[in-house]
Amino acid sequence: MMLNELPLLHGRPQRSIFIGTSVIFTVLFFSFVSFLHYSRLPDRQTRDWTSSFTRPKPSTGLLRDIYNETLRFQEILVINLPSRTDHKDAFVLSSALTGIKGTFVDGVDGKDVPEKALPPRHGEYVMPAGNRGSWRAHLNAIQRIVTENLESALIVEDDVDWDIRIKSQLHHFADAVHVLTQPLASDREEVRPEDVYIGPESPAPRTLKPERSPYGDNWDMLWLGHCGVRFPEKEKDGNLPRNRVLFRDETVPSSQHFGLQFGTDELVKHYANHTRAVHRTAETVCSLAYAITQRSARQILYDIGLKELRGPYDIMLREYCDGIGGRKVKNCYTAQPQYFQHHRPVGSKRKNSDINSDEEGEEEFNQHAHTYNIRWSTRLNMQRLSLKISGQTMRPLRIGHIDFQNET
Repeated sequence: MMLNELPLLHGRPQRSIFIGTSVIFTVLFFSFVSFLHYSRLPDRQTRDWTSSFTRPKPSTGLLRDIYNETLRFQEILVINLPSRTDHKDAFVLSSALTGIKGTFVDGVDGKDVPEKALPPRHGEYVMPAGNRGSWRAHLNAIQRIVTENLESALIVEDDVDWDIRIKSQLHHFADAVHVLTQPLASDREEVRPEDVYIGPESPAPRTLKPERSPYGDNWDMLWLGHCGVRFPEKEKDGNLPRNRVLFRDETVPSSQHFGLQFGTDELVKHYANHTRAVHRTAETVCSLAYAITQRSARQILYDIGLKELRGPYDIMLREYCDGIGGRKVKNCYTAQPQYFQHHRPVGSKRKNSDINSDEEGEEEFNQHAHTYNIRWSTRLNMQRLSLKISGQTMRPLRIGHIDFQNET
């Protein structure tokens, strides 16, 4: 608003001029202070940003603990191949900027995993060297959970990215998991509907408060980062509960900016923009971020580390959750879209993976840094979030690359 466009103030003329001048200087002062601190973030979004991951939403008890530096898991274990110092630097800075603390677990080169260290093979499957390293590194993290008797831990791969509002996101995720897992507070016998919509006109059913974890007292795995998942279906997954919780979440990108790698597009096709869904896992792909308990860590260490080698690590983790191969269905929950996703920097695509690093054929490049389905990416906003702000006013990148900066 230009000065000559200010509305006229009624009342005594001199007092009106004084009030108008005071208002102008007050606005200019606070605008200048805001510019100094958040010169890259627009004013309206700055207010949303500062309140969403530096201060908890109103809550009590265990839910408030989600805002601590380990997201209320006992530890966050970060798998990092020692040679990938680029990944480690990026994770350290990203976590520092969003109030998260991780403990690094060394990744493993597949060439250092001998055949005799693998469990008995299932059928004709032969695990490639790259997958061997991933399998062993994840099991080393799980071994640590068992050895140190950790109540719970979040295991993440070192190239993950997340929204700068991850803590408030996980608060809402925990609320949704309660609806699916916690006993109903009502004394009457109630049947949970297959779809539970949470909103102003449809509040969530009341459940008993959890006693041990803010994410509920009855879960084996929270699969928070993946490359794709689908909703359980009656025809394909007879043993999997099909209940799902759906709610509006402004941190979810609009459907035209979704990046679908695996799974189905049911969420995009059948639900409104900015809808988040929380449900049981089904055919989940990629083990880039998942939380487990002490009980499930022991089960996985036996099931995937000793019993049988049936496929790549993430596929065996999927079978553990979904009750495949004679297993019992576990209490594994996930979200669409995911909360953690692989970040892809500018440069050769050969840098993307240490499992499938194809050195042959024509080299391809990422022209723009991107992280699918993460609206306000921490990795893409590291420079803006750090103290060394260049002074230029820019909107924060939300998902993908700069073409999406005006995404709604």
